[in-house]
Amino acid sequence: MTIHGYMAASLDGYIADRDGGIGWLAPFDEVDAGYAGFIAGIDTVVMGRTTYDQVLLMGRESGAGWFYGGKHALILSSRPLGDAPAGVSAWTDDVPRLIAHLRAREGNSWIVGGAALQAAFIEAGALDRLDLFIIPVLLGDGVPLFPKSDRPPRSLALESSAALGKGMVHLAYRPG
Repeated sequence: MTIHGYMAASLDGYIADRDGGIGWLAPFDEVDAGYAGFIAGIDTVVMGRTTYDQVLLMGRESGAGWFYGGKHALILSSRPLGDAPAGVSAWTDDVPRLIAHLRAREGNSWIVGGAALQAAFIEAGALDRLDLFIIPVLLGDGVPLFPKSDRPPRSLALESSAALGKGMVHLAYRPG
């Protein structure tokens, strides 16, 4: 059982533009970053409420529906989820209890999007692997890859790196 981070960031360190959009990633959709193999090995997706709302909207607008069908999904939210897709439930407890819950489950988990949530898992020493895809785009402003922190620096060990199409780079880290 592992807990994964798997995310993309612009070359200048943003995961979304200043409006929270990720449309700047679209020109890179055709690059095989190994997502199909990655998601096939994931049993549970975990995301914050903002990410959940954005994913729902993208699925509706594209006609694709819920992107994580067949996966268990936990959404960190204090508000009711309304008409949530099958397999989706709200998590109203804290992150340490969520980590314990995920560790007790069988199968792999993915912490989807949300820089603050990724950072919370790293701070707790609960992220087993971080796959980071650097996209050769300079956004200039937006949602930072990780939020500012007063905590001491945290080291990660680089396990592998690979150049992908269109100038993308895949970096695989194991938090130390």
